[in-house]
Amino acid sequence: MFKNNALLRQRKILKIIVNFWAILTMVLMTIDFFSNNQFDAGATAISIIYLGILGIYISEKEYSRWKAGSFRSMFLGEIFVIVWTLLMLLFIALAFFQPYLYKVPSEFAIIYASVIAAFAISQQSKALKKK
Repeated sequence: MFKNNALLRQRKILKIIVNFWAILTMVLMTIDFFSNNQFDAGATAISIIYLGILGIYISEKEYSRWKAGSFRSMFLGEIFVIVWTLLMLLFIALAFFQPYLYKVPSEFAIIYASVIAAFAISQQSKALKKK
């Protein structure tokens, strides 16, 4: 029982860290987009940090799912996928209709593709575990 509580607490702490960096990354990418990519260096650094932490979180979550036999998700990763998708659609639409004003940062495209890939891998892992 104590072991499970400690693991749950560690996962909650890791989830707080992932959420913090996700929100910070979204905010900085939005600022970078609307400022004509003036924050490329910061966007690159935060992108690397966020993707690293996201990878650690998903790896730990999937390891727990397979090792423990079951994993109940208390957090909705789908919400982050939807928010990233909405941001990407907004950026693409604005860049398409006003190309002289806006350009989608390449870091944002990499983050978006990575978030979608991580989500898809996690969903496949969950489906395989249920079989």
